This record gives sequence, C-alpha cells and structure tokens, in this order.
Amino acid sequence: MPPASGRNSSVLQILDPAGKLVGEPPDLDGKDLLEMYRFMALGRRFDRRAMRLQRQGRLGTFPPGEGQEAAQVGSAYALEPDDWVYPSYREHATQLVRGMPWSVMLSYYRGLPNRDWDVHRYRMNIHTIPIATQLPHAVGHAHAARLAGENLITMVYFGDGATSESDFHSAMNFAGVWKAPTVFLCSNNGWAISMPTRRQTAATDLADKAIGYGMPGVKVDGMDVLAVYSATKEAVDRARRGEGPTLIEAITYRFGPHATADDPSLYRSESEVEAWRARDPLDRMRRYLDSLDLWSDDIDEQVTDEASEMDLALAEIEGREPPPREEAVRHVYAKVPEALSRQYETALRREDSGPSRLEPGERWRIGHDPVLKGPTAHWNMAESINAALAEVMDRHPEAIIMGEDVGRTGGVFRITAGLLDRFGAGRVIDSPLCETGIAGTAVGMAIGGARPLVEIQFDGFVYPAFDQIVSHMARFRFRTRSNVSLPIVVRWPNGGGIAPHEFHGDSPEAYFVHTPGLTVVVPSTAVDAKGLLAAAAESPDPVLFLEPKVLYRAGREDVPTGYYTLPIGRARIRRAGDDVTVVTYGGMVRVAMSAAGRLEREGVSCEVIDLRTLKPWDRDTVLDSVARTGRLVLVQEPPRTAGMAAEVAATVAEEALYDLEAPIARVAGFDAPWPQFGVEEHAIITPRRVVSAVRETLG
Repeated sequence: MPPASGRNSSVLQILDPAGKLVGEPPDLDGKDLLEMYRFMALGRRFDRRAMRLQRQGRLGTFPPGEGQEAAQVGSAYALEPDDWVYPSYREHATQLVRGMPWSVMLSYYRGLPNRDWDVHRYRMNIHTIPIATQLPHAVGHAHAARLAGENLITMVYFGDGATSESDFHSAMNFAGVWKAPTVFLCSNNGWAISMPTRRQTAATDLADKAIGYGMPGVKVDGMDVLAVYSATKEAVDRARRGEGPTLIEAITYRFGPHATADDPSLYRSESEVEAWRARDPLDRMRRYLDSLDLWSDDIDEQVTDEASEMDLALAEIEGREPPPREEAVRHVYAKVPEALSRQYETALRREDSGPSRLEPGERWRIGHDPVLKGPTAHWNMAESINAALAEVMDRHPEAIIMGEDVGRTGGVFRITAGLLDRFGAGRVIDSPLCETGIAGTAVGMAIGGARPLVEIQFDGFVYPAFDQIVSHMARFRFRTRSNVSLPIVVRWPNGGGIAPHEFHGDSPEAYFVHTPGLTVVVPSTAVDAKGLLAAAAESPDPVLFLEPKVLYRAGREDVPTGYYTLPIGRARIRRAGDDVTVVTYGGMVRVAMSAAGRLEREGVSCEVIDLRTLKPWDRDTVLDSVARTGRLVLVQEPPRTAGMAAEVAATVAEEALYDLEAPIARVAGFDAPWPQFGVEEHAIITPRRVVSAVRETLG
C-alpha cells in the first residue's frame, strides 16, 4: 500500500482506484461529473506546461500539484460563488474552479505584479508563502462575515507540514471557540518537501487533531474527487447552518517534486511513486465516467484545445511592456510616503535613469495640526484613548475591538473599560490568549471588510505576532497591488518606567519601523493620543499605535470631547529654543522637557521636538530646527543600536552636516534587555543624562 494511505480504516472513499463505486455517490448530474473531470484535467495540463516553461526559463520557480487534483477540485466544487478560498501555493486546479484565467495564473509565475489577481472578484486570496499563516486569515474573515450578517464560508488549504506550525494551532483554536464557518482542507501528500508525515506528528491521523479543538475531523481518500466533494459538501453545509468548522484530511500524493528546485529522488523511491500513480485521480474518474456512458475521447480533445490557450495567454504576457519602474515603490501604502519617494528619486539620479514618473496624486501629503475647538474634558491619556475608541466604534459599524481581556475587565490597564457594555460582545471580543491568532484573524477580518482595533496586552507579548504583522499586515497591499487594504490598528502599552516584571517593559518599535508597509505612532499627550488614534483608525493601511504606559495616568489636560484627527507623520515642537535641538518621542518627551527646564535656568535654550510618528517621521521639522540651532541631541528609551535615534542622526548627517556646530549626541537605552524592576532605575533615562548630553554638544 502507498505509505500515506491506510493508517486506519476510517477513510471515506466512494470510487476505488479502478473507478468502481464502493460508497454512496453524491447527488451530482452528468454535467457536474464532466466538469469536475475537466477541471482536474486542466489543472494537470497547467502543471505540466508550467514545469516545461520553467525549465525553458520562461517562468520562475513553480510548485506542481500533479496528483492532488481531486483534493483541490472536489473541495472547491462544493463551494458557492460567494464563499472564499484561502490557498497555500499549489492550488492551481482550485484557481480554475474559481474562474481564474490562464493569464492571471501565469503572470504570478512570471514574477509580475499581481495587478489582475483581484481577490474580491475571484473570492480567492493570493498565494500564501509563509507556511500555515493563511489559516488565521480564513477564520477571521469567516467570523467577521458572520458578525456582519453574511452567510459565507471560508475554505483554507494547507499541507501536512503546516500542521506543525503555530498558526495551525491558533487558527483551529480560534475557529473552534468562535464556531467559525471555516472548512480546513489539509492535503496530506505524505511529504513536507523531504520530511515524511510520520515525522511531522505522533498522531495516528492528522484528522484526529480536530478533536482537541471541538470540531469534527474527517479523513478522506484525496485521490477520489467524489469522496472529497461529499466530505466537503457536508462540512460546508454544516458550517452554513452555524454548527462550526470542520477539519478534512485528504490523503493524496504529489507525483512530482515539491517545486522545480527540488529533487524528490533524494528522499523517496520510484516504487513509492508508482504505487501512488496506480491511484491516479484522473484515471479513476475517467473509468467512472466510462461506466456511466458519459465518457468520449472528445472530452480530452476539448481539454487539449482549452489548455492550448495557455500558450496564447503566455504569449500575450511576454508581449506586454515591462512593468514601469515605479512599481517597485507603488502600493506599499495607499499613497507613496515622501521618504520613499526621495529614496526612489535618489536612486534614479545616481543611475542617471531620468525623472520619477510618480504622479502628484500618488504621493502621501502630510497636513498640519488643525485648530482644536469645542467642549473639552480634563482627561488623562488612558481616558482619552478610551474616548477615541468609542468614537471610532460609533462612526464605523464595521469596527471591532479584539484582544485578551479587553471586554469584561476592560484590559489590564482598563483602556477599553465600558466598551463591552456599550457595543456588545460581537464587537468587543475577548480573544483566546494567542497573539498569533489575534493578529492573524485581524488580517482576515480586514480582508472581509471589518476595521479591527487590536490590542496586544503588553509590549513584550507582541513577538509571537511578528510574522503576521510583518509578513501579512505590512505586505498585503503591495502583494495585491492595492486590491486589498487592511485598515487595522494594533495597539499595545509600550516601554518601561512603571516597575514591571520582565517582558512587560519592552520598547520593540524599531523592529516595526524597519518594516515597509507599517505606520508606527507613539503619542505623548492625551490630546495627541485621541487625535492620532482616530487618524490611525481612519487609515487605509495598518497602524501600530504604541501607548507609553508610563503616561497613561501621569497627568491630565483639557481634551476636546468631539471627534478630531491629527496628521500622522507630523511632529510637534513641544518647546521652542535656539541653542540645541532635542528630538524624542513617547515616554521620553516629559524627560526631555524636564531637562530643557533645568537647562533654561542655566541660560541654555532647548527646542524639544516630539516626533509622535516614527514611520513616517517628520524630517523637515527636524532639519529646520537643526539649521537654526546647529546642535542635535536624540533621546530614546529602547536600546541604542539601530533605533530611531540612529535613523534621525543618519539623516541629519547626510542632509544637514554643515549646519552642525558639534557632534550629534544620543541618549538611549542600553543594548541589553529591559531589566527586572529591582534594577529598573539603573536603566531608565533620567533628565540628568539628557542635561549632560546637551552640555557635551555645547562644549
């Protein structure tokens, strides 16, 4: 027997390898049966042609799916047009079922921008490269759709190797808890590149994993298109009735390599492959059609004629003008940031490549702070953020607050207090304790039309969500050429200063500032927190909103109670001065202000600039100030190396070196983890350190 089959006897099978009925066939007419064969045959033709084209250098690396056509077609055929598919990267036959043309499929493997892969048109998301990370997206999309009153199903495809990933656990757990209308389709082809399934898990069957998540697990012969269809149809109907998710393990096999760079002879035998070829899903279906007198040789001739259109599509693609060079910087954000535009124009100038063709309307223009009017309340930062969240929820019915303990308790810092009672459990969601799941499901919610406002409980807990934030939140617009926008806000309490335990006082902003596609905001006052959070929630792109926990209740000020936004990317001069420019942000603003007050008594006039936004940061305000003062001191709480202070210093050195009358000084945290609270006082930046740095620049 082939090695990945027959682990136990509970495998759903309707057609045996000879094409004979051994189970109850689904209620499909002859037209449907012929269509299923057609899609499988076209999928195989696509794989074989694409393999040859890759060898000819006309396509990039290609992952064939030959042998897995029944698992793909049988499952996709059970969906309704409005349902959504979340693929991995091998579901070519599924793409055909969803109506995707050859040109779109081939363009991806030509390495071209995915401008024509409109995920909303085909109700099929783009290929997912980081393994298993699409699973939480499918769950979040399904859950948000149900909350919005839509009766759609999401189906997510993945391989046996993906079941070892943490995203598999988070998605299955969230789906089980939420009873999400999601069908998990695991194509168990026996191998994760060279790693056999038996070394992926100690479970007898992958379908058994469903038990721990409170959902049924079904094992099906994945080379039998009718069995896959029947199992999927039952799972889809179950989900549509509101009975929750299902895990389907389709036992199948890939006849070819993992991808064109793979040599499967290094890890499996030819006899194994031949044993599986005897179970070929196309041969099996062809024999069954013949037994029903539905088969004719004209069918394969029609498939051949249809598949020949691939060459026409490829010729059309190869005949296109190359993508304009501006595609390298477009679609990172809804508008091209000024810093990115300058980088691009500098590269063009150095290559003597002519001017940029970015249009004025494509550029991100940052406004100025409005004059705030109207009634005010004497709020601290925590109250101000709470008010901003409530306003966003009022203005946007699609907005959802989600995170650990954000509902019943109002969060560990009580930032979301009262919002559960006001907006209900459908919109203020206490999630399972899993940052990967929180961030990943938020991505799917946003794809489905929601506007997630996500809370990570502490700064040091964001690291498990790093992959979802960096690989997906930050890149979706770029990868889909703006066919997908992710209006997500991810909030967390940031930084030290409150004597916390370890992992509760981190400042991880530099990791995310380095990531294209993310906006990073760090307010320092209650007024700014309210206006910047409102602006973040209005943004069409993901925003990380870092709240200095040391400032939550550090003081009060008069905050406008009406709705207002402040411009993201605009710094604020907190204190005007003539002798030294001090640039900082977040919890260090009050430290810098205290230092400036002490220095004023010595006759030193400091200009204190609060960046407020770290990406994009306000270059012009800093350069204008340095041009007047001739000196620059940078203050940041995180470790010194490769932080915001280094970025600002490098920019000033590049663009304003001759304005400087003294070396730039940095006051930063140590290149060490934030310590336990018993020694935190030795890590905290004090006004005295800032004062000393300013004196150094004055000589």
